[in-house]
Amino acid sequence: MDDYPSDSDSDYTSYWRDWFIASRGNEYFCEIDEEYLTDRFNLTGLNADVQYYQYALDLVTDVFDLDCDDDMREQIEKSARHLYGLVHARYITTTRGLGKMLEKFKKSDFGKCPRVLCHGHPLLPTGLSDLPATASVKLYCSRCEDLYNPKSSRHATIDGAYFGTSFTNILFQVFPALVPEKTKE
Repeated sequence: MDDYPSDSDSDYTSYWRDWFIASRGNEYFCEIDEEYLTDRFNLTGLNADVQYYQYALDLVTDVFDLDCDDDMREQIEKSARHLYGLVHARYITTTRGLGKMLEKFKKSDFGKCPRVLCHGHPLLPTGLSDLPATASVKLYCSRCEDLYNPKSSRHATIDGAYFGTSFTNILFQVFPALVPEKTKE
C-alpha cells in the first residue's frame, strides 16, 4: 500500500521555471512552454547577450548538471534569469504567450490604473527599449494611454526589455475588443 508516492512525499522535485515564476517579484512573467525554450530558432542571437549562455539554458531547461562553486553557480543563476527574461519578451508575442498574458491582464495581475477616471482599468507591462539594462518595466493603461511605474519596488527592478516595446501593441491588434472606447471624461 505504501508503494505509491503521495503528493506529500519529500521526493517532489521543483523545476527552475516553476521556482522562478513563483518567486516574489516575478509575478509579471508568464511561464514559457518547454517546447518554445528548447527550439533553437527561438534562442537565435541570445548567446551573444547572455554570459554562460549554455549553462544558463541548461539551468532554465532543467538539465543543468555542473558541479561548480557557489560564486560560479550564482553567476549562472543570474545569467539564467536574464536569459529567461529575454526569451520571455519573444514568447509573449506568440499566440500562446499572448493568451497567457491576456489571462493575467483580465485578472489585473499587473495592477490597475491609479487615475480615477479610468475606473480601475487593468494595466499591462511594457518596456521603453528592447535593449537590456536600458530602462525598467513600466505599466501601460490603454484607457488613458499613459505609463506608470510599478507600485512595488520589487517590480520596479525588472528590466523593461523582458516585455519589449511591441507587446502591448501586438496584444491589442490580436484582441481588438480589449481596446477601450474613448470617453469624454
